[in-house]
Amino acid sequence: MPESPQLADSDRERIQRELIELFAEKLNVHVPSETTDLFESGILDSQKFVELLLHIEDHFKAPIGVEDFETENFQCVGNIASVILRHKNASMPVGVGGWTASQT
Repeated sequence: MPESPQLADSDRERIQRELIELFAEKLNVHVPSETTDLFESGILDSQKFVELLLHIEDHFKAPIGVEDFETENFQCVGNIASVILRHKNASMPVGVGGWTASQT
């Protein structure tokens, strides 16, 4: 059963906020908004990109695969949130509210 658009939006907004906090706390950089181009602005370079991937996997428990290593996927916080949501949704068990019968 697909998530309601409102639930997906609130998850996306929460992930975006957490990503901006992660940039500040772990990478010591300020991201002005979820649409800021992280490469053009100089926030992400190759070293910080690798650090970011490690922090994303640790914080969100969402492994990022090589197939996601496209510049546009990491161009801004909004795009990164989409990648994380895609991985989290793919790993959720199927059932009502994300729970399987054995979990209820």
